[in-house]
Amino acid sequence: MIQKTWPLDNVNQTGAKMSRLVCLYWTDLGPWLNRPFIDFYRYVCSLPYIPDPPGVETVSRPAYTLNGAYGPRDCDDKAVLCAAWWHGHGRPVRFVASSTKPDKKLHHVFLQLDNGVFIDATYKKNARYLGKYPYFSNLTKIIPLTTWF
Repeated sequence: MIQKTWPLDNVNQTGAKMSRLVCLYWTDLGPWLNRPFIDFYRYVCSLPYIPDPPGVETVSRPAYTLNGAYGPRDCDDKAVLCAAWWHGHGRPVRFVASSTKPDKKLHHVFLQLDNGVFIDATYKKNARYLGKYPYFSNLTKIIPLTTWF
């Protein structure tokens, strides 16, 4: 696979890139599209968290994130994977950005379904939760990052 890079200077650019990757490459999921979402979600949660390099924001297409040989695999990459599954089943989704910092600087991204359910496969421990997470009580800011798509 040829990997391309684009500069991502702010959260809005990141959200736009994420939704484009979902719409263009949801078929990267291949046979995972035939599995129940809960099985896929637990698998994505189990994938090792690999942060972006310091000072660089990356977002990868689903095939790269599933493979793991192409670099980072953080919250935005795992959110793209989960969104791709729902997009492949015709379900509207959007990305949401959040902060737990006192200065409210956005630093985390996850997925929201059109029924309000939140999906965050970032960490292995999240496999126990779907829709409501213990850390939500620590949020200082949460905003829609994209429109429904």
